[in-house]
Amino acid sequence: MSYFEKTEKIEVVSPKEIVNESPRPLEETSESISKETLEQDSPVLEKLESFLPFFEKTEIVSDTKMVEEIAHCLERTRDFKFENWCKLSLEKREKVLNEVERKIAAIEHRPPLKVELRPLEPNHFGYQSAAENKIVLNSLIVGTNERSMHREVLDTIVHEGRHAYQHYNVDVKTIHESGSEVATWRENFYDPRYSYYRSGEQRVLIVRNGNIEDVDFRLYYYQPVEIDARNFSADVMSQLEEKGIVCEKPQ
Repeated sequence: MSYFEKTEKIEVVSPKEIVNESPRPLEETSESISKETLEQDSPVLEKLESFLPFFEKTEIVSDTKMVEEIAHCLERTRDFKFENWCKLSLEKREKVLNEVERKIAAIEHRPPLKVELRPLEPNHFGYQSAAENKIVLNSLIVGTNERSMHREVLDTIVHEGRHAYQHYNVDVKTIHESGSEVATWRENFYDPRYSYYRSGEQRVLIVRNGNIEDVDFRLYYYQPVEIDARNFSADVMSQLEEKGIVCEKPQ
């Protein structure tokens, strides 16, 4: 769920139209193209060819496809089925989570992060650290044999992996289907005016209808990168609910 996440961190080319109304034999046309037209248009061809490596290397990925593939991956991971999960030691669960993170990373076209288990505060499910290239999950929650906590473990590993995907698009290479959304993530992570807000580090109070409200958690919860990660993992969990892999989220 990661609601309490902590993060460290054409030119337009107009091709020339050659118009010649006089008919010419095929041989003449072929000769003309090779000796004249290509010479005239060589700057245009060079510019067009310069874009080919970019298009060949660019890999645009779809959220819909990633959600389906990740849900399918988690469904096929036998150790993630609740009855099998309950039989695993904490060390084995950490190993399974690392294996799954590698599979999710491959689906998201990004490098995998290392998954570590540490004892955190009870209401902290985990966080992703871009600076350390790791995902940290609360060992107290991962070690709990309850269906609701089993769901949260899966939800959190997907949620934190989505943050790794966001950072990959912002810091390394944009492969996300929406460039404008990546620009919003970049602002949220790095722009001093909108940089990532860490919940719990200070109290933010406002006066509303004569009452004082603490909006610290609200500022954290409604950041663009948190909304995106939360919605993405929710879509994966919804498919796993239909498959009977996780229990339904309490209302």
